[in-house]
Amino acid sequence: MTIGTSLTQLSGFTASEVLINNKSGQVVNIFDNERNGADQAFQLADSDSMVLRGITNTNEVSAQTTSGSGTVYFRSAYFSNFNQF
Repeated sequence: MTIGTSLTQLSGFTASEVLINNKSGQVVNIFDNERNGADQAFQLADSDSMVLRGITNTNEVSAQTTSGSGTVYFRSAYFSNFNQF
């Protein structure tokens, strides 16, 4: 997905975690749970990836570039706490 300097919410999928891969050519700021202050960002360097856990939907996560626009990729996963025996 292409993002810019404004906060861009990830598409909404039910998930307990999201893997984010930065291919923007620059640092990307990652925010969760409606946080948006510069001091509340996870800074993700170009070509790095991170897994953000403890969410219920990927639309709880937003990203923004530090200048211009760029591409980030994300993959969501959902894990239930219900153990089957």
